[in-house]
Amino acid sequence: MNLLLNFSYDGTNFYGYQKQPNKRTIQGEIEKVLSVLFQEEVKIYASGRTDAKVHAINQYANFKIEHLKFDTKDLCYRMNKLLPNDIVIKKISIVDDNFHARFNVKYKVYEMLINFKEKNPFYRNYVVDSFSNVSIKKCKEIAKYFIGKKNFMNYCSKEEDENNFIRTIKKIKIFKNNGVLHMIFVGDGFMTYQIRMISANILLYGQNKISKDEIIKRLNFVDKRNVSPYCLSAEGLYLVNVIY
Repeated sequence: MNLLLNFSYDGTNFYGYQKQPNKRTIQGEIEKVLSVLFQEEVKIYASGRTDAKVHAINQYANFKIEHLKFDTKDLCYRMNKLLPNDIVIKKISIVDDNFHARFNVKYKVYEMLINFKEKNPFYRNYVVDSFSNVSIKKCKEIAKYFIGKKNFMNYCSKEEDENNFIRTIKKIKIFKNNGVLHMIFVGDGFMTYQIRMISANILLYGQNKISKDEIIKRLNFVDKRNVSPYCLSAEGLYLVNVIY
């Protein structure tokens, strides 16, 4: 039987999603609880990995089990009783045996939050704090250059990539609400630090601190790596949803 978990987490006190020896991770905590409930080793396969301190509103992972001891609502309840308070299972569904939470992804939606007001100690784990004198008009202008199917070799930290660093960004939406700038990214997949680097470049262009030529050159000239030195911190980044 193939089960799909829909869950949320506050990434503040984790070393990222992926299981690591002797480190607290989201995958590690969930697998530990499932293994207790089913009395056997259970491995989950997520839509993708998030870095340390990155949050998720809707993350998905599937796992296979031979016999389901509980109905899905009961399993959800039991998991939440055992999991730490910074992970919550929202829903469990039975899916087709061929479904894979990673390989069946069509698009992912991420959101970056940036404080445009004075420094706020209560934002420190959930919003990038803080930027000022940013032209939202200029941010929207430069964001258009990142949309489409492109080689993002210079806007990620990966050393190698099986897809030659090619990804498609379908949409970037930018707006301000109550002093917080929201950048929403929709794409078929994102590499390590990719959104954080792109967001930093958009903001710095909006502050007139870097030029359009510098940004476009890193997009167009990919024969030799010239990785962007600008990267926002992780705490303002959220995995909002995964589209299957």
